Amino acid sequence: EVERILSLVDGVCLVVDVVEGPKTQTKFVLQKALLNPQIKPIVVINKCDRENSRTPGEVESEIFDLFLNLDASDEQMGYPTIYAAGKAGWAVKSWEEVQGSDKAAGVLPLLDTVIDEVSPPGENDVEA
Repeated sequence: EVERILSLVDGVCLVVDVVEGPKTQTKFVLQKALLNPQIKPIVVINKCDRENSRTPGEVESEIFDLFLNLDASDEQMGYPTIYAAGKAGWAVKSWEEVQGSDKAAGVLPLLDTVIDEVSPPGENDVEA
């Protein structure tokens, strides 16, 4: 089922818990996604509002190592990272913004990243 769904997408948002890091199922689905070099990954480090969260560098290093171990292409290794708190309804593009108090944009930074990174479907991809 994962393979069937991945054949329909042009990008993936890899959501990783800042406390727990990449989980086994995350690795499995990412491995399947990276088999298609056209799929553009976007990393979303979630639950950044938690007080017991680890340092972003620690989680980012785990994610980078995961991509490396799964033989991601050079283009896929250039994934953007978004920091978010899904339950609180915000996403930002840098850890410094997580520490700040202005999260008025809500999840727009995530949407903007998807728009910037993932190509829209081509005319040939749309069924009549």
